Amino acid sequence: MKITNVEIGEYRQFKNISFDFTYPEGHPKAGQPLDKVCFIGQSGTGKTTLLNIIWDFFQVVDSSFQRLANRTVPEDDEPYETFRSVEINCLHSSKSISLNRTIYDTVDDWSGLKSSLAKSGYTWLNNTKIYEDLRTSTQFGKLGLYIDEAAVSASKNLFEERELGKRELVKIKDAAVVSDHNQITSSIIGLSQYASEVLWSSLLGDIDIYDESLKQFAAKLVGENSFSADRLVARISQWQKEHPNPRADIAEKCLNKILTHFHLEVDTAGTESRIVLANQQGKHIKGNYLSTGTKQLIATSLPIYKTNLSEGVVLFDEPERSLFPDIQRELIKYYTGLAPEAQFFFATHSPIIAAAFEPCERFILYFDENGEVKCRNGVAPIGDDPNDVLRKDFWMNPLMHEEGVEAYRRYLALTTKIRNEADEDKKNELILERLELGNRYNFAGQHAPY
Repeated sequence: MKITNVEIGEYRQFKNISFDFTYPEGHPKAGQPLDKVCFIGQSGTGKTTLLNIIWDFFQVVDSSFQRLANRTVPEDDEPYETFRSVEINCLHSSKSISLNRTIYDTVDDWSGLKSSLAKSGYTWLNNTKIYEDLRTSTQFGKLGLYIDEAAVSASKNLFEERELGKRELVKIKDAAVVSDHNQITSSIIGLSQYASEVLWSSLLGDIDIYDESLKQFAAKLVGENSFSADRLVARISQWQKEHPNPRADIAEKCLNKILTHFHLEVDTAGTESRIVLANQQGKHIKGNYLSTGTKQLIATSLPIYKTNLSEGVVLFDEPERSLFPDIQRELIKYYTGLAPEAQFFFATHSPIIAAAFEPCERFILYFDENGEVKCRNGVAPIGDDPNDVLRKDFWMNPLMHEEGVEAYRRYLALTTKIRNEADEDKKNELILERLELGNRYNFAGQHAPY
């Protein structure tokens, strides 16, 4: 399910504004939903609000499926109220769905939710079997994933060293004891929505099951009368060949490609915690010694990779948080590569992040002269110098601080003085001053700061 457009009447800081999330005419993907979207703008222009609007949409869809199945009354109608003023459209398996602004006012009989929503405009535009088709579709998977500032706190329990028996196993293909309260059955996941243990028990339950199965197999061998150290090693080695370690898949296809920038890798043989990291010398690095940026990368990468988002949406607020510029440059390609069929929405303040998007994928929010929020698309080409992105799309002029701008003005003034100075000695002094100033700020090799 991918978002194609959002129409907002009057909602929070927005008033009569429209967002078209499809590729424009002339683009090779013209008319298709954007693969990725970047929201740029000053604080208060509504970047996070837009992410929340889309998140409310998925909460409505998800809770509707739950209530249709259970015939229950909604506990929280706040997500529904969003659509008093908002109309949102999306595509799922090439079929259109529209949730319009009349839904909240017209749905008053929750036991008849299906028919009420259908009458309200929340319908397949070309298929009347909306709910059955969506809820029972084997291709449906997860609707959406929301990643915000809770990413670091979500890493709790991920690196925690403890007895395996204290981990609560979840049901993975009927291979383990069911722990219902730790199994995420919702089609949407917010990192701040679930307790850390619930999140990782559900997403990484295959690791828990692998570790527990290996432990039980080893214990059984030890209990046999014919036990010997050599036989134990040989039998365990054979068992491991027959039972692929899920950590190996995570290491190869998810984490190691980004951890290499930190000179770290996943130790696939480590079992003292769900994810065990080692440096290039093979020494284990405990989670409490990892940087904030490293923990955030791991805690955000794993949900994207482990969640079934073949036609889902990832909402990501400020992916650049706590990360050095060289990592920021790799982020968008890395994250989107973890779920190549998903649609991504990023809100950012980083020109390095923004440079990874096509102009039509950038949505720049700004205040007009009346203080109302407006939106325009980007101008700078994808992959452009972040300084050019700052000038063209962030409208940052000047780029330099006041001291740098004043130095540039002095640099220009010296050029005029040199041209008009008749005394050769004084002229040479001015030339040396200008050269020193230009070298210090690299004025000769960069754009003017204003």
